[in-house]
Amino acid sequence: MGEDTEVRFELAPQSFLSTYKLPIFLGSISIILIVLSLILLVKSTQTTEPIRFSGANASPSAGSGTFLTVDIEGAVTNPGVYTLPQTSRIDDAIAKAGGLSKEADTERIAKTINRAAKLTDGMKLFLPTLGETTVPTRVTQSGESVISSGTVSINTATRDELIALYGIGPATADKIIAGRPYTSLEELLSRHILNASLYTQLKDILTL
Repeated sequence: MGEDTEVRFELAPQSFLSTYKLPIFLGSISIILIVLSLILLVKSTQTTEPIRFSGANASPSAGSGTFLTVDIEGAVTNPGVYTLPQTSRIDDAIAKAGGLSKEADTERIAKTINRAAKLTDGMKLFLPTLGETTVPTRVTQSGESVISSGTVSINTATRDELIALYGIGPATADKIIAGRPYTSLEELLSRHILNASLYTQLKDILTL
């Protein structure tokens, strides 16, 4: 009798599992399905929005309508091409290039350059150094852009050569070409093609 009782206690757990194996399995599956349903419900109520980057962190690019690109050369610490906000002034471009260099002709710059003037996209700025008698121009030779200190003819220069002059943009270059031929440099003033300040700055490198 004692032995039979001991055997029944050993077999009782196995007998329980055998009897309730299916209900336990089904119950486990039900719990898993309920958990998965809750997860899917939570995810379905979440709003997914794309990641947006602030305009302040976006890379400036020319032609974007918000930025402009200028070429600043001559008496600045770091000459080169720079991209600045569209509302920038000439003084902002000078600061971007590291400020005036020690060789800058500050007196001449103060007399001939309006540092409060607004920049335009594609504008070229040249700041003279001490002892410089002419304003260098940028022309193209053999496919390469180089600095030249020679003169530029208002009667024969190409549109690109005129635009390369300090202060001359596409519209002014077109006016100069449309007004040809010229018999004197002063006609640039009398015909209101150049203002007095720009004419004074460029007259030493202009020729007929």
